[in-house]
Amino acid sequence: MYQRMSVEPLQESGTAALRFVIGNSAALLDANEIDKLILQLGQIRAHMLPAPPPQPEASTSYPLEIDPCWHVDRTPIFEGVVLLLRHAGYGWLAFSLPPPSLSRLDMALTAQPSMQFAMSSLVN
Repeated sequence: MYQRMSVEPLQESGTAALRFVIGNSAALLDANEIDKLILQLGQIRAHMLPAPPPQPEASTSYPLEIDPCWHVDRTPIFEGVVLLLRHAGYGWLAFSLPPPSLSRLDMALTAQPSMQFAMSSLVN
């Protein structure tokens, strides 16, 4: 039998923490443990079906980072670049972009903006 889970942010000895409660059991996680949990959940989710949609859905609200930190790295392992973007909640996310993707990204970034995707769907 499944039990409800609740998540509660709190301060533990002056440090931000998160308390998970399931039934009569509880766990207290600090920032490092939350980072590890997010990473593990992302890895698990990557293998679950249905997969996330290949295109953003206009009816969905996406977390929006304004002017995120970013870094571009080149690696001898493959052609192209690794683009790292920093999200305040998820941390650094790395994306491998081969040359054809880089060309499409360059064209998309330099093209005139279209109203195809409503900005309101990006904001929580």
